[in-house]
Amino acid sequence: MKNDEGLPKKLVIAICCHFNEARLSYLDQISHDFASLGSEVLVIIVTNTKNADELKKLESVVTGKGYEFKFFIPDTLGHPLLLTWAHFPVFKDLLKDESFTHFMYLEDDTLITRRNMIYWVEGRELLRPHGLIPSFLRVEKKINDDQWFSSDCPHPFYIYVLPRVQVKENLGFINLPELYQGMYLMDRELMFEHLNGPTYNPNSGVWGIQEKAAQGVTFANVPKGFSTRNLVPYKLDTAQVDERCLIHHVPNNYAQPGPHGKIVITVPVNQLLSKFPTKEFLEPKKLRKWLRHYLKKRFTRS
Repeated sequence: MKNDEGLPKKLVIAICCHFNEARLSYLDQISHDFASLGSEVLVIIVTNTKNADELKKLESVVTGKGYEFKFFIPDTLGHPLLLTWAHFPVFKDLLKDESFTHFMYLEDDTLITRRNMIYWVEGRELLRPHGLIPSFLRVEKKINDDQWFSSDCPHPFYIYVLPRVQVKENLGFINLPELYQGMYLMDRELMFEHLNGPTYNPNSGVWGIQEKAAQGVTFANVPKGFSTRNLVPYKLDTAQVDERCLIHHVPNNYAQPGPHGKIVITVPVNQLLSKFPTKEFLEPKKLRKWLRHYLKKRFTRS
C-alpha cells in the first residue's frame, strides 16, 4: 500500500521540453520518480514539436510509469526561448480545479525525489510564519567522485553575514543570494499569488528570459532583511546543507563539462556554508559593503 503521508494530495508537473532526441535519456531518468511525488500526479509535457514521430518518442519515454500525462503544444510561441513560459496558461486553467493542491514547473533534466517533496511540504509550514519559502539546491556529480557539487552557488558562504531563520532546535534556513533552482514548486496559495501578480510578466525579475520562468515568487514580497524569498535548510550544529533539499541536475555538464563544454566554477556542497569568514567575504570591496550595511542597521533607530 502506498504511503502518501507528507506528500501533496494532487500534484501537476509541467515539464519544459525543447525536443532533442539526445536529451530523452534525461527525461526518462527523471520521470521514473513522478508517480511517487504525490497521492495523485498529472504530468504535462510542454513541448515545441508537432511532429508525430517526435511526439511518439516523447510518449514512449513517459508512458507506463504510473501517472497520467498529456502534451501541451503552444499555438503561437513568438520565440523559441519563450517555451519556458508556455506552462503559465496550463497552470492558470488547472488552478480553477480546486482538487489540485500543488504545482511544479520543471526543466527536463532535473530529478525530484519523494524525499524532496516531503521536505518541501514540511518546510513550507515551518517558514510560513516568516513569509518565506523552502528552496531546493541543484547539484551535480563528477566522475569518480561521490560528492555533490553546486554550480549555482559556486563558492563558500560565511553563514553569519547571510539572512537566516531558525525553525527547530537544530534546523535553520539560510538566504543564499539569487538562488537558481531550474524549477519551482508551489501550493495553491503561492500559485494564485504568482499568476495574479507581477511575476506573471516575463519582464519581472533579474534573470535571463528563459531562467525567469523558473523564478516563481523568488523576488516577490520578500520580507525585510532578505534578498530573496527562497531559503535553503541547514543543520545548525554542523553548518551543513540539509541534503533533503538537493536536486540532481542529471547531465552533470557544469561539474563535469564535455570537451567543448563551458568551464564553470563549482564547490562541494559540504563546503558551501562556513562558520568562519571566507576568502570571498574578506575581499575588500565585499567587506566594506557588509560593514556599511552592518553599521547602518546597527545605528538606525527602528
